[in-house]
Amino acid sequence: IKEMGLSDRINVIDGEYDTKEYFDVCSSLKDEKEGGARCSECFKLRLGKTAEYAKENGFDMFATTLTISPHKNSTVINQIGEELGNQFGVHFAKSDFKKREGFKKSNELAAKYNIYRQNYCGCCYSAEYLNEEKE
Repeated sequence: IKEMGLSDRINVIDGEYDTKEYFDVCSSLKDEKEGGARCSECFKLRLGKTAEYAKENGFDMFATTLTISPHKNSTVINQIGEELGNQFGVHFAKSDFKKREGFKKSNELAAKYNIYRQNYCGCCYSAEYLNEEKE
């Protein structure tokens, strides 16, 4: 953001991540396929934290970059985001960032600005699934 000259318009907020809370919510769903109920529960957890933060800090809206992934269901993410937005009274900005070559563009920008891109969502179950697929 700094290199792109946008730091006067964009603030990055790195939220806290509670590993215990994640496992409390998702460990019983560890055998779910990628994109299934575990992912939906994780989306609810993460977007819920984001909506709560937005409400507590007076933001007009909140969003997620999750829809950039070709492996994530934007319809599910947007539905969860809207429900949480209604619950917390903060507008959720619906998106499907992979459209119009968004995923390709994100890869190009990551390469240009030397930004690390991992090939899974970040959850340990997804990483395990990815490793099994490679074997």
